[in-house]
Amino acid sequence: MHTLIVGSNEMPRRELIDRILNQLAPCPPLYGYRSVKEAPDETGNAPIYIYPAAGVRIRRPENLLGWCRDRQATAYPQVFERYAYLIEQAEKDGLLLLDEIGPMESRSPRFCSAVQNALDGEIPILASVRDKDTPFLAQVRNHPKAVCFYLTQENLHQVYPAALAFLQAQLNEREPQESEKE
Repeated sequence: MHTLIVGSNEMPRRELIDRILNQLAPCPPLYGYRSVKEAPDETGNAPIYIYPAAGVRIRRPENLLGWCRDRQATAYPQVFERYAYLIEQAEKDGLLLLDEIGPMESRSPRFCSAVQNALDGEIPILASVRDKDTPFLAQVRNHPKAVCFYLTQENLHQVYPAALAFLQAQLNEREPQESEKE
């Protein structure tokens, strides 16, 4: 089963995911991606970049996903197409981080396919998912192998321990038993 943190832009999904990752014991190898909205430039446009989940973050034109201004995004689907490999290359010993899945990703067939294939797979996923009403996001949230933790102002403090415990149980479940190791 996969752990999806679902909420609006106003909800601290990324912060919750970072808290969960910091508390995992032990934390498996991290695969996947992070998408990061940087500070707006002088025109008020905020660039959004994609980076590997683990490792160094380097801003380059080729990993610029698009721009956001006044909550309106302009996406570059070809960049999502190019970076779908970050999902596709995840290995069975790891945790797949999908930070974030939103409307921008919906415009890239390869990226959407990579997300769906990962959800169908056995590698545990920790994902931040927007609560927008699009067909792709509805498919993600309703996937039979996904458990959604809906984040609201009222339940901020309850979601963290519940999601952490659920993900840790999923990771522990796949660890080989002592008899299997021998």
